[in-house]
Amino acid sequence: MIIRIVEDAISIDELREIAKEYYVDMIKGVVDISKEIIAVGGEYHMDANAKISENGSVQADVWGFNIFFDRPKDERIEFTSLINIRPQAGNRSMEVEDGTIREKMRAVINSKII
Repeated sequence: MIIRIVEDAISIDELREIAKEYYVDMIKGVVDISKEIIAVGGEYHMDANAKISENGSVQADVWGFNIFFDRPKDERIEFTSLINIRPQAGNRSMEVEDGTIREKMRAVINSKII
């Protein structure tokens, strides 16, 4: 299983290559909004979540997302994942509900994908 932690940057073409393992037209990932890193790849968000946790990320800072390659850049991020369900943190659905967290996620994700 290919899972890559991105601390600097990754090209959209590299993401497409990793995505071929499972989904082709999209890739699952997680973002650590505190450390400002992402992990991409795997069949489930939990796969990337486990990898980023092994790298020292704290679960409260990690949120799941999907990147859809064929959408316009400003619409390619989907903020949906089972790991986002956190009733104790006020997020009761798979979608990240807090606008501030979503914007932080978007900024970090977009800064990593070139």
